[in-house]
Amino acid sequence: MTKDGHRTALRRLLGDVTALLGDRNTHKTLTEAFAVLGMPPVDEGSKRECVERSFAQVPDSDLLQLAERWLQTQSFDASTRNQLQDAVWAETSPPEIPMRTRRELARAINTTALVQHAARFMAMLDRFWILDDDPLAAWSFTPSTTSLRARIEQHLIRNSDWSAEDLFEALGAFEAGDARFARFLEATVAADVIFLAFLEYPGQAIAPPAR
Repeated sequence: MTKDGHRTALRRLLGDVTALLGDRNTHKTLTEAFAVLGMPPVDEGSKRECVERSFAQVPDSDLLQLAERWLQTQSFDASTRNQLQDAVWAETSPPEIPMRTRRELARAINTTALVQHAARFMAMLDRFWILDDDPLAAWSFTPSTTSLRARIEQHLIRNSDWSAEDLFEALGAFEAGDARFARFLEATVAADVIFLAFLEYPGQAIAPPAR
C-alpha cells in the first residue's frame, strides 16, 4: 500500500475510533479529551457534531500522532487496539519476515522456560493478541473454555502439549504483519518475560533449531 493509501486507511479507522468520544464524555469532559488527544477544540453543537468537526480539522500529517495518542491514553477493545497498532506500525516500513523464518524462530523457543512465570507471560500475550475471542463469553456465568486464552492456559501452562510453533499458529502470528510479529518475538524473548525463568533453567529459554 502506498503512503497515501496508508493515510487514507488511517483516517477512516480514526474516524470510527474518535466517534467513541461522544459516547464516553459529557460536553465538559469532551473538551478535556480533545486536549489530551491534541485534537482541535470545538464546543458548539451536539457531542457527535463536536467530534466530527474536530476530527475533520486534523490534517493528514497529524494522523499518525493522533493514533499514537489514542494508544497511549485511551482504552478500547483488543481488536480496535490491534487495528490502530497495525496502522501506526505500518508507517515504519518494517522489514519482511518470511513464513519459513517465522516458523524456524518459533521452533527455537522453549516454552517450558517461558511459562514458568505464567502471569507475566499471559500479560505479554495480551499486549499483542486477542485472547478473549469467545463470542458467547459475555452471556456466560463461568469462564470460557473455548477462548484462545483458555486454550493457551490448558495446552501450554497447565499442560505442555503445545510447542511454541503451536502457540504461534493459534495466535495467528505466522500471518500477522511483519511489525507485529517482530515486536511480539522481541517481547517473547525479552528479559522481563524470561529472565527469571532463565535463572531457574539456564540455557533453556532458547533452544537451537532442529537440524
